[in-house]
This record gives sequence, structure tokens and C-alpha cells, in this order.
Amino acid sequence: MRDFSRKPKERLRIYADRGLIPRIPTLWQLILGQLEMGPYVTLPDEGDDERYAGTRFGHPLLRSPIIFAEIGLDHLRVGHGLHAKPESLYRHLNFVYHEGMPVYDLQLVQTIPGGLGDLRTYIEDIEFGRTAKARSQQKRIDWIIPSASEYRQNFLGPDGWIAQCERFQYPEPEAVAGFLRPEFFSLIRFANYCANAFESKPKLSELPFFPLRARELFTRATRGYRPPREETPGLDLA
Repeated sequence: MRDFSRKPKERLRIYADRGLIPRIPTLWQLILGQLEMGPYVTLPDEGDDERYAGTRFGHPLLRSPIIFAEIGLDHLRVGHGLHAKPESLYRHLNFVYHEGMPVYDLQLVQTIPGGLGDLRTYIEDIEFGRTAKARSQQKRIDWIIPSASEYRQNFLGPDGWIAQCERFQYPEPEAVAGFLRPEFFSLIRFANYCANAFESKPKLSELPFFPLRARELFTRATRGYRPPREETPGLDLA
């Protein structure tokens, strides 16, 4: 497995160097941000049933054990994603259907040196059944994702999602998932939001009240919260 760092400053440097993340968020800011983002990435959206319709194990209760067996504990970790092992990300992108370009996950892969190239090879191995392991994975994916080969082709080719990511070309959030807030559409946008919306480190006097704050952040999704514009100045960067 390729070596990789779990440190945000090292992983996000690829975007900071290009001016896409003017200020890398601290670990505390990422913790607060992932509390707010959690419900958006864990709860099924309205189009979930339609995307998986027609497959043997497309229902959430049936596909979840298969996906967990494939990905392992990384599948249960809800957060910014920088802690996930590279192969966990590759498997997630193959076994979980994404409506439109999965910008956040691809940017996570992009922060791993050589990650996009490894992902391309991983997908091609499954698509063309190059190994016994890949052929077995292809079979299990077909149980979950309808037209799985067509889905994988979106990643490949000179104008595929991986190639676009290599050119740092990402779609606008409106072109992909309508159920996500723009701040959570991509890793770059999420990092910029965290750096602007939250304090860089906790105040000792406020730590006893952290459970209340965590609850407030986590329930913003159910309350239709939208952040003030001054908290999202970096969203026009990517």
C-alpha cells in the first residue's frame, strides 16, 4: 500500500500551493466542521432508492453489510476523510454509487501522492477483470449498482472524472448533488469553510459546554441552517 499522511497540513498542501485553500484549517476547525457535515453524508437522500433500483441488493439494509465487508471500519468513520486508507477510498468509489462527479472523494484521493493514478488502475482492474480479486469485486458491485460498468466508465478516459481532477477542473455543486450544502460538496470548499467559520483552537472556558455545541452543529441539517456569507468567502475558489 502506498504511504500516506493523515496530517491535514501535509495532505491539503497540494491545494494551498495553488491558492485554492488560502488558509489550511486547524484540526479543531475540521472537528467542528465534520460535526456539521455529518448528517449530510450519512443519511440517505431522496434519490437513493432510484439510484440503486433494479439490483439484487440495492436496498440500504442489504447493500450496507456488503459495502462494510469490502471497506471495513473506514466505512463507519464519519468526518473529513483524511484519516481513511487509500484503498478504502478506492473501494468506496467503486461500491457506492455517486450521483455525478464525486468531487469530495476524488479530492481526498488527489491529496495522496499518486492517488489518482492508483485509483484509475484500481477501477480498470475491476472493469476489465484483470485479476481474480477484481473479477470477484466486479460481481459483488453488480449486486449493488445498476449499470455498474457504465458508472465506472465515468471515471476513465481523457475526459473522465479522474482526468478532470488531475487538471484541477471541478464542476459547480449545482451540477452534482442538490441535497448537499455547497460547503460540503468538495474537500477544498469544506476546508475553506472550516477555516473561516470556526475558531482555530478551543477556549478552555467553553470546553464544558462542548456537548451542547456539538449537538447544535449536528442538528443544523434538520433545521435548514445556511451560514452567513462571511463564513464562506473561499467557496468561489473551487
